[in-house]
Amino acid sequence: MGLGVPDFSARRFTANSASLVGIRRFTHRTMSLWGRRSCTDDVMIVVGELVANAVRHALAAHPDRHGWLGLMNTASTVTCAVQDPSPNSPLPRTATAHDTRGRGLLIIDELAHDWGYSLHGSAGKTVWAVVPTNTRFTTCTGTSCDSTTP
Repeated sequence: MGLGVPDFSARRFTANSASLVGIRRFTHRTMSLWGRRSCTDDVMIVVGELVANAVRHALAAHPDRHGWLGLMNTASTVTCAVQDPSPNSPLPRTATAHDTRGRGLLIIDELAHDWGYSLHGSAGKTVWAVVPTNTRFTTCTGTSCDSTTP
């Protein structure tokens, strides 16, 4: 079950695998309802990374706790926000070629216009990312590439 009003929708989640499947379905359904096909893949990846970080760093050791995903639709962006009970700031890591973890915030940084977090003391934090709704095109010539939006 989620909370939804025009241009905003939210859903609670836990570290339970069924809850995480529900988050993916909720996100995809919300993007479809908003008609945001051009950025659905980017939003799905960003949400997946934000939720995975919340589960790994805040919820896995505390099965009685939960987090919230909020999605907000504007004319040119979708904002994805994940609240979790951990008071620790998210820190991008430098992953090596052999690491299987540690790239989530770097991926978010590439897909989002902007991202950040707000600390809420003992109530935890909210990590957010603003994903553009227009499709990016990358043009490569020779050894350089430029990303543009229509």
